[in-house]
Amino acid sequence: MPNLATCTRHQVLDYFNNGWLMTEVLLSALQGEQAFLDPPYHQLRHPLIFYLCHPAVLYINKLRLAGLIGEAIDPYFEQLFETGVDEMSWDDMSKNEMDWPSVREVVEYRRRAYKIVRELIETMPALEEGHEPITMENPAWALFLGFEHERIHIETSSVLLRELPLSVLRQPEAWPTPHPSAFAESQAIENQLIPVPARTVTVGKPWAEPLFGWDNEYGKRQVRVRSFQASKYLVTNQEFYQFVVAGGYQESKYWTEHGWAWRQNCNAKWPTFWVADGPAGLHQYRLRTIFQVVDMPWSWPVAVNWYEAKAYCAWKTEQDNSPMPYRLLTENEHHRLREDDEAVPQSANLHLTWGSETPVNALPPNTNGFYDVFGNLWHWCEDDFHPLEVPSTPDLRRLQHSLLRWRA
Repeated sequence: MPNLATCTRHQVLDYFNNGWLMTEVLLSALQGEQAFLDPPYHQLRHPLIFYLCHPAVLYINKLRLAGLIGEAIDPYFEQLFETGVDEMSWDDMSKNEMDWPSVREVVEYRRRAYKIVRELIETMPALEEGHEPITMENPAWALFLGFEHERIHIETSSVLLRELPLSVLRQPEAWPTPHPSAFAESQAIENQLIPVPARTVTVGKPWAEPLFGWDNEYGKRQVRVRSFQASKYLVTNQEFYQFVVAGGYQESKYWTEHGWAWRQNCNAKWPTFWVADGPAGLHQYRLRTIFQVVDMPWSWPVAVNWYEAKAYCAWKTEQDNSPMPYRLLTENEHHRLREDDEAVPQSANLHLTWGSETPVNALPPNTNGFYDVFGNLWHWCEDDFHPLEVPSTPDLRRLQHSLLRWRA
């Protein structure tokens, strides 16, 4: 991620090219025009043709708003592909009923947008040697916003691909390889609770930090976090399997009201990416990755939604007869887990370092003894997002992505 106080033109161009190429590599997996045009089965996102064009359109629209470029490429495209969806009632999902432009037209738009952004990076005065730190007040901030926006969509688009039939996908030659231990013979991983002493944590991004941030990251909140215990590892497929076999998906007592309604509506019997390998009663499963179905890697972290994570915690509390209910971490507690870390470990599974999840014990723990505090999967948290204390900044809702880690 570029240091906005010292980044060179070459570093910025490399970072732009890296994100742009990751989008191209990922979506090159789609085979045939129709694969780009069919909406996802759950109807909660647009077809992937949207996500092929949307990052490029955002670059052009934001750079125009910042005054760094003057002209549109295609006003119709820049309106059609401007805004995605956020699963809220006011989102306009009627686009899924329309006729989308062809892949060829979108690819041509991307080529023109790439040329404009590259030429801007190569010539803009804000990136001259010895430049001043690039802050929110600098129009060049819009460029870095585009970089990080594209990387968000690389993550979300990879999930949309994982939901598609394998028949419309082919793994790209340039896709990153899995971690060397990803498909090694699974060994039983004994999870355990690690005590975390009470301490005051500070949440929020300092205004002076020379790295791009979204507006809802800035501000400051200090919270006294009581002592607690958290699991050493993320919950594995093997651990969650015990919940499935025990009939956890058939017992409403483990689920929240909305969670049980979701489970009934979807007729969910196991996690979305588990694939039954035989009759349901046998409880034999394989795992759908983005591009293939593989033998179940029991040591990988389980990929579930918030409802399933909460139900697992309720079941785990009952199973262990725990005097303290298991639950998800709060955002403040997550900060405590990583508070003593000086930096994100370079071996963390981030930025498509590897092409799949890794076993929960594959990478080194942090200084507090916890594994995968960053990376491997998104995280679920117990609490909702609350805006930081910045009176001049509008209260903005943020999607808080977090991953299941049980806690007492």
